[in-house]
Amino acid sequence: MRLREKEITDREEIEELLKGENVCHFGMCDGAFPYVLPTNYGYADGHIYIHSARKGRKIEVLKENNRVCFTIDTGRELVQGPLETSCKSTIRFKSVVGTGRAVFVEDIEEKRKAMDIIMVQVFGKSDYKYAEEGLKNIAIIRVDIDAITGKKNGY
Repeated sequence: MRLREKEITDREEIEELLKGENVCHFGMCDGAFPYVLPTNYGYADGHIYIHSARKGRKIEVLKENNRVCFTIDTGRELVQGPLETSCKSTIRFKSVVGTGRAVFVEDIEEKRKAMDIIMVQVFGKSDYKYAEEGLKNIAIIRVDIDAITGKKNGY
């Protein structure tokens, strides 16, 4: 990271950010072009979980190349500097950027656990019931994180 004073080095602070938001920008390698989607997610035990339909561009891209990147941010606030110069304006934020490998979860119990992680993160509760057929018909993507960095400004 170029500006070391903005780096988040405290793993607990990074974990708090990962657990505190509910939208992740999920980047994939689609041949010669990046493919990025905003998506709901859940984070637990060093993994990001995403649910999806079993068919579609994201699934096809990940079958070809399971290397992914993700970014999650929070606290976005514009801070206006003096009107005579825009150089003193900034944005207050915290963010994490990570890379990893996407793995398709097939085990029904792991899918159920992943859905609970996602639902708690997005809706704040986990007392949902999932039909076996429903779990069989969705894709759960687990991101095994290889590297992660955090950055903050204005905190």
